[in-house]
Amino acid sequence: MEIRKIMKMFVLSTVILTSLTAHSAFASQNINDHYNFISGGAQFSTFNESLPNKASNDEDARSKNIVGVYLRASSGLTNNLFTEARVDFSKKNKLKVTDGLIGAGYVVPLDEDASVYGLMGYSIDSFEFPTQKKNHKGLTGELGVKYQATSNWTFEPAIRYADYERSMYEIRVNNTFNVSDDISVEANIIQDRIKGTDSTDTIEQTKFLLGARYNF
Repeated sequence: MEIRKIMKMFVLSTVILTSLTAHSAFASQNINDHYNFISGGAQFSTFNESLPNKASNDEDARSKNIVGVYLRASSGLTNNLFTEARVDFSKKNKLKVTDGLIGAGYVVPLDEDASVYGLMGYSIDSFEFPTQKKNHKGLTGELGVKYQATSNWTFEPAIRYADYERSMYEIRVNNTFNVSDDISVEANIIQDRIKGTDSTDTIEQTKFLLGARYNF
């Protein structure tokens, strides 16, 4: 069962994070520097196949590309715990695509410039077509790294799995560029895949996001 896969991933991530904690206590004083923020902006999505956006047979009734907005918020609860919520929404004519997540995470510092985290929560991927609507909902788990590459650039790669009725995998690379102590510019790339029963039923989405982040 898919639920067993995500539970195995959770156990593995817990073991990894716990072992790292034993070697990383010295860096805990600034653990939430990169986990307290609100961000948002515009996004452009492209799919592996054309999706219907009108209830007609016109040439422009299907499209591989769609634009929208994204929002994200993260808040540190203690030196090592944080909560996070995300939502992406795109629309073209009668085609609407929504991705959402809410969860809690545990952070382990590696040094003053890097930390790793594990996140568990609940996510949804919704596709509203002109004549039907498909929702994918389930538990989700994520492992990621936040690395202060330079004084102004933070690099944030992550991988996520969701336990839908069909498996969902996501790879994300976030980049934040500091404008001031409180404001950063975000430039992110996300690719996700909801596996189908065969190759023609698999939905792949690549998202390019550009926005701003307020650090508090």
